[in-house]
Amino acid sequence: MKIKKIKLLKALALTGAFGIVATVPVIVSSCSSTDNNGGTGDNNTGGGGSGTDQQQGTTYTPAIKSDVTLSGALSKIYDTTNTGDSRKNTNTLIAEDIKANPENYFTNGEDLKKVEGWSVTVDGSFDSNSVWTGDAYSKWSAVADTHKGVYKSTSKQLNINSLKDLKSQLDTSAKIKAICDESNLVFSTADADSYKIQNELGFTGGDLLHINVTATQAGKTLNMDLGIPVSDLNLKITDLKVSVTASNNSTGNNVAAVSDLTTNFTYNIGIKEEVTAPTEKPNLAKTDKGEVMKVLKALGYTQTGDETKLDNDKVSNSLGLYNCEFTAVSATPVEGSEDKFTIKLKAKPLTDYVWEDGTNTEKEISFEATFTMTGN
Repeated sequence: MKIKKIKLLKALALTGAFGIVATVPVIVSSCSSTDNNGGTGDNNTGGGGSGTDQQQGTTYTPAIKSDVTLSGALSKIYDTTNTGDSRKNTNTLIAEDIKANPENYFTNGEDLKKVEGWSVTVDGSFDSNSVWTGDAYSKWSAVADTHKGVYKSTSKQLNINSLKDLKSQLDTSAKIKAICDESNLVFSTADADSYKIQNELGFTGGDLLHINVTATQAGKTLNMDLGIPVSDLNLKITDLKVSVTASNNSTGNNVAAVSDLTTNFTYNIGIKEEVTAPTEKPNLAKTDKGEVMKVLKALGYTQTGDETKLDNDKVSNSLGLYNCEFTAVSATPVEGSEDKFTIKLKAKPLTDYVWEDGTNTEKEISFEATFTMTGN
């Protein structure tokens, strides 16, 4: 189940609007890409449309909306399936979504959807030059004594127009230190002016970006792995250019050609609805196995100072389900096992966050955890 919006980017080392080098392939390029699919209109032959429409022979001129705000899976703007030269860039993915769902982009999209034979190109002016250079994630993350932290769920979402823009927003030691402090990477004796971004981006679990940060403390280098859930990233493109190639149906309806229509495009990356079960085997007193909060405390999921409540960030970081509020449901021993439990929780996206399906309703998640049972 996916879950937990610099609210972007297996993808997510990257180039362009979304491009990771080494651990993650290129996502976007500076050139426009075309959706060459045959369209998603109805199954009528001769250009689509109903019989009545064919007699009228209407030609629709696409009228783009001034603002388009969408939410959904990362895969709608970053190709998480293909690799290398077969990987589609962000322009192509947006063009495909426009063709499949024109009603989200055009005021007359419902009409366009009924017509076959037209195509779309998109130009987001994505910079294809990668600024995330250096060692790959697999190398820098393996450095001994690397300190790890994840961007807190209480921190603000980040609006970016590319991964290059993400790095440009972290262009001073003060800004880098601030985001590290918000990610439990706090070093009181580190030189505040020594924080730097290093190396390529990493991407794990389909929803967590990794940024390498270094700082100097007592003459030694601190190596940090700063994790940012992609659901903390919003892709915001001012004046996204959309062009439509006309259809040429001899009967029925048609779509007219238009060039360089512009819209302000915002995409809120949703929370991936998957969990990663914990692998550690914490101690659990046999007398506590019937009490769900004590089971969750043993897993390290409760708040410091109030063991009756869950700590959202502790749960998120363990399960890989980010930017949600969690409540306990049950902890039930697995039949035939002395030390294994099925844990059930309810998860609800925080304000301004959504699941990959665009909803923000509460959902139940479950996973198994194994304990070291103690006592009689």
